[in-house]
Amino acid sequence: MKDESPCAARLPFLNGVYIAIDALAGSYLIVDGPYCVFTKAEMQYCHNLRSRLLPPLGHRRVVHTGQVEDREEVKSLSTDRTALVDGIFASVCALPDAGIVLATTFDFHELVGFPLKELTRRHAKPGGPLVRHIPSRSLGGTWLEGYARTCAALAEGVSLRPGRRRKDAVALVGYLHDRDEPDHAGNLRELRRLLKSLGLKVESIWLSGGGRAELEAAERASLVISLPYAREAARIVARRTGAKLCEAELPLGLSATERFLLKVASATGRRAKAVRLADAESREAVRDTQAHVQRIVAGRGAVILQEDPALESALRELCAELGLLTDGSAPDDASRVCFAPTGGAFGGNFTHVPMGYPNYVEHPVSERPFLGYSGFRHLVDRVASAILRSEASAA
Repeated sequence: MKDESPCAARLPFLNGVYIAIDALAGSYLIVDGPYCVFTKAEMQYCHNLRSRLLPPLGHRRVVHTGQVEDREEVKSLSTDRTALVDGIFASVCALPDAGIVLATTFDFHELVGFPLKELTRRHAKPGGPLVRHIPSRSLGGTWLEGYARTCAALAEGVSLRPGRRRKDAVALVGYLHDRDEPDHAGNLRELRRLLKSLGLKVESIWLSGGGRAELEAAERASLVISLPYAREAARIVARRTGAKLCEAELPLGLSATERFLLKVASATGRRAKAVRLADAESREAVRDTQAHVQRIVAGRGAVILQEDPALESALRELCAELGLLTDGSAPDDASRVCFAPTGGAFGGNFTHVPMGYPNYVEHPVSERPFLGYSGFRHLVDRVASAILRSEASAA
C-alpha cells in the first residue's frame, strides 16, 4: 500500500521554539506578538503533561508583547512600542528563577522591523540570565526549524570555557526533547547506558529538561555527538570548545542503533568494543521480540505519516526489520499499521501507533523509550498490542 493518506498540516516555526523552551528549566520566552501566541503553548501543554509553559501556579514561561487592548489590531504596529517591550524584558529578566530569557517574533510582527534584537542585546548583562534573540522564520519556517534555531541561539550565547575538556566525556547535541514524560526519560537513560557501555560519560544533553548548567556542562566534552534536530548547534558547540564533532543518526531500530554505536566508537577508538556490544544487544533484543514479530507483526502493511524526516527515515527502516510492508506488497486483506502523530487526521482503516509530535493520546506512567535496544523492545510491544486491540475491537 502506498503512503497516500493525508498527513497533518505542517506545524509552524513557533511550535518548535515552544518545545525548546519547555525543555529548558528556568527559561522564559518573550514573543513579540498578540495574545494568540498562547494557542501554540496550549498545544504543547496537551502534548506534555508536565509542561512548564503555562503552570497552574507561578509565572507563565511564554510572555507576549501585545499587553493592551489595541495591540491585537494591525494599526497598533505603527506605534512606538519600544518602551513597552523594554519594560517586559526588564520584568522577565528580574524574575528570580530566570536563568535563560529568549526572544522571537510572531507572524506579521516580523515585517515591521521592530528592534527586538537590539532590545535583547540591551538586557544581556553580566551576572544576569542568558538573554538571546532567536531569528524568526514564523512566516514560513517549520517547527523543526524553530527547535533547531533555538538550540543554535543557545549555542552561540551560553558560556563555554575553553580548555575544560575531559577524556572520554561526550555531549549529545540535537536531541528532540519534545516532552518531559517517561518515553523521553527512557530514551535518555538508554542513550546514557549505551554510551557508558562504550566507556564514555555523558556530560550534557541538548535538550533534556535541564537548565543553563546542563548546557554549560558541554564544555567538558571532548566529543560532541550531533543528533539530527540541532546540527548547527552541535557544530557551534564543537567549534567553541575545540571538541571533536561526530554527526550521528537517530538510533531508532536495531540497524540504526548499531550504526550510531559504530559511528561514535570510530570517533573515539572503540570500534571493536562497539561491535561486540551491538552484536550482544541485538541478539538479546531479537530473542525477546521474535515471537511477537513472527506471530503478530510481520506481513502487515504499514503507512508512515511524519513531518519529521529523521523519524520518518528511521521508521521506514524499522518497518523493514519487523517485516511490515511499506511498498504496497501487503495482501489486500492485511491490516495496516499507521505511524503518525495524533494532532491531525489520517484516512483509511488503520491500526494507529502514535509516533512523533504532537501526541495527545499517549502519556505513559512508566519509562517507555523508543530509542536504542530498549526502545526497540518497547516499539515491538506497542505495535503488537495495537494490532491485537484493533483486531479484537473489529471482531
